[in-house]
Amino acid sequence: MRPRARTGVPGERGFALLAVMLVMALLGVVVAEFAYSMRLEASMVRSYKESLLASHLAEAGIQQAIREILSEAQVQALDEDGQLAFYRLAPGQTTLTRVPSLQRSRVPLGPGEFSYRITDEEGRINVNLAAVDRIDRLLAAVGLSKEARDIVNDSLQDWKDANDEHRANGAESDDHYLKLAVPYRARNAHLQDVAELLQIRGVTPELFWGKPDRPGLGALVTVLGRNQINLNTAAPAVLTALGLSDAEVSDIVQTRIRAPYPAVPGRFAGRSLAISSQTFRIEAEGVVAGDARARVLAIVQRRARQPGRAAAPAASGVTVVAWQANPER
Repeated sequence: MRPRARTGVPGERGFALLAVMLVMALLGVVVAEFAYSMRLEASMVRSYKESLLASHLAEAGIQQAIREILSEAQVQALDEDGQLAFYRLAPGQTTLTRVPSLQRSRVPLGPGEFSYRITDEEGRINVNLAAVDRIDRLLAAVGLSKEARDIVNDSLQDWKDANDEHRANGAESDDHYLKLAVPYRARNAHLQDVAELLQIRGVTPELFWGKPDRPGLGALVTVLGRNQINLNTAAPAVLTALGLSDAEVSDIVQTRIRAPYPAVPGRFAGRSLAISSQTFRIEAEGVVAGDARARVLAIVQRRARQPGRAAAPAASGVTVVAWQANPER
């Protein structure tokens, strides 16, 4: 019998097998990479969706806070927990009635929840309008030495004035700010945001943000609102900056804990004090899947009623004068 013809050599069959294995391995890598990309893309889409939902939830918190601000309340004060509360004063009466607060923490809405905090912007010193001596007393209240106070105060005045001539302890663009590693110019106008203080000579992050045992300058000042301080909401350091003695500050704090002031006592007349406010700070956050994914800081001013009209505050509305999405702190 004649031998059967051979169709291939062993080396060719081994090469074909190896080629098939390589193709299968490459295909496996491609499939794995595709699956990973799909999971990554799905994760990114989910993250974007949750961030967007959280932003809307935080904005819902802002709107609910505005609803509280527009209540028919003539007096704003701090409650026993240090939260801003609204009080109504009936005509002809001296006893305040608290307006019921809405839920402010972990308010459920749709797929998540929101929380917010309202603070009184007019319980702070307006650095754009305050006199030099008032700023000096405030800096002393937060623990600055006389030398450091002079540098910060003079530099603040130089930052706000329209000229380029620096004070004895101050700073202007040409002699200081333009010589920094990252140069910039002094505004030579009113500050537009409290965080702008960090650009002014002498204002360190430690001074601005404070310490656990000492409030920061950023929590005691504002660049908005009237040049009046709410007696019922101002921090002790702010009251000290107005020129009140330690005994007077202690008396105010102890008295308003028991009951808010319905009117400014006569002994405090002429100290730029008031018992109501028009400007408020709202800090809200949106929570989705248990995580705070978005924060919003808004400063709103309640519009005054027109003279001769008895419209409720809700009819007057508010003006949003500042808005920050995901502020630094």
